[in-house]
Amino acid sequence: MEPNQFWAFGYGLLVGLLFSFYVWFRGYQERRRLKIELQRLRTHLDAHLELSYEGTSKRKGEIERLQRENENLRVTVKTWQQKPDRRELRQLHVYDHAVRTLMQNAPGFAPHWENALQKAEGVIEEEDRGVLAFARRLVLPKRNAGPPESE
Repeated sequence: MEPNQFWAFGYGLLVGLLFSFYVWFRGYQERRRLKIELQRLRTHLDAHLELSYEGTSKRKGEIERLQRENENLRVTVKTWQQKPDRRELRQLHVYDHAVRTLMQNAPGFAPHWENALQKAEGVIEEEDRGVLAFARRLVLPKRNAGPPESE
């Protein structure tokens, strides 16, 4: 081998090695950059998933709370719908008193009914003013199952 060929081979080898080193170095840098980008994306994804999980769990908890509250309100409404009103109880008491009085005076129905109804309303109004009204307010809510009445 001649010295010129040796130097030509050496220069070619050196240029090839430099080119391969350059390609390796660029690949190394690109791998590092991609690794850093991947780590950043994983961190971002973890943060996003954590926030989504927290939001979802809060929404689920809120939905469960609202479902329990809705069920409680539904039961309360049903109870209140079935519970007779104080006016209805009073009217029922008036009619009961009037019917009992009518049964005692049975000959003529219509005049006696009106008379008995008026007397019963008078009796109930007197009961609403005295000690009996106080006692009835204490006793009637205990006889009816359900939430306490608000006046």
